[in-house]
Amino acid sequence: MDMRKTTIVFLFLIFMGLTCVSGRAFAYDEDEDSYPYMRSGGPIPVRNQMPLYLFYLQMAPDRASVVKKGEFLTNADYTVSNITVSAFTPATSFYDVQIDLEVQRLTLDLRYGLYDNLEIGLEIPYIGMCSGYMDNFIEGFEDGIAARTPRSRERQGSYEFDYSLRYNGTYLIREKTSKKGLGEIMFNAKYQLLREEWYGIWPNVSLRSSVKFPTSDKKDLIGSDEFDYGFGILMDKCFFDRFFIYLGGSAVFIEKPGVLSALDIGDKIYSYMLTLEYLLTENFSLVTQVSGNTTPYPESDTNPLDNDAHEWALGFNYKLKEKSDVSWSFAVVENISAASSPDVSFNTGLNWEF
Repeated sequence: MDMRKTTIVFLFLIFMGLTCVSGRAFAYDEDEDSYPYMRSGGPIPVRNQMPLYLFYLQMAPDRASVVKKGEFLTNADYTVSNITVSAFTPATSFYDVQIDLEVQRLTLDLRYGLYDNLEIGLEIPYIGMCSGYMDNFIEGFEDGIAARTPRSRERQGSYEFDYSLRYNGTYLIREKTSKKGLGEIMFNAKYQLLREEWYGIWPNVSLRSSVKFPTSDKKDLIGSDEFDYGFGILMDKCFFDRFFIYLGGSAVFIEKPGVLSALDIGDKIYSYMLTLEYLLTENFSLVTQVSGNTTPYPESDTNPLDNDAHEWALGFNYKLKEKSDVSWSFAVVENISAASSPDVSFNTGLNWEF
């Protein structure tokens, strides 16, 4: 069993162990609005915004519970990511990846409770790649936490735009000007198999699926102009009315974008997330999260293509006191595997249930 599979099994055993230990150590009011999940904010809905992953469907971290029947949930979400990559195959330069830009993603996530245990939704993204506004701030931030991206920031100047991928002497991508436009719209569905309040010791468990439609302009390099499909499982559980654990995994079946037709790209990407949330007050919670995905790219002896991506996030959820159905979230995301995901990302979102 390889390390990735061992880690997944280990996390699952820890999760089920905590579930059995907690049992019914806490009681819920029969009033559904007092149930702890009505107060929790849930995982941080960040995606890997490395430009080479913008082509593909990505299923964002989510909670297992669904929107109530007949009700809507709207999430306006904004993520900005700063990326610097300078990598090439040693000696031969068979692969050469140079990226210096920012990715800004604005997503409108609309969901509707179709049945008691089934929600459907539509994600509409608008994505821009530009020189950005965060280079100097990011350098100061990374210096402060001793995580400066080695060499590439010194080699590439601040507030530049460069996006190129060269393979065997031929440029597959070579852009020096900003790109922006409508991303590829996703249709999502989530079915809740188990609810924690039904069985006490068991977690919330849901299955979800997603389809990505070719709605972007392929010249903008923010979509593959192909259909992608994804399936996943979500689990979460509350402990002692304040502490929440969220687990998730998914498999996405992708189509090769035309611009990368020369590469031997795989047809699947696997992803995972582990999120911990702690309610400090009725309205405010702290969240930390680890998420990641496998790479579909061929072996190249370069970090951005070879490495699986892993990101760590820290943030908070705040539910407005005046309107308990409106909440705001903010998070900082740092890459763990160099060059396969953005150096630093910032995410914020506004949720409204009605």
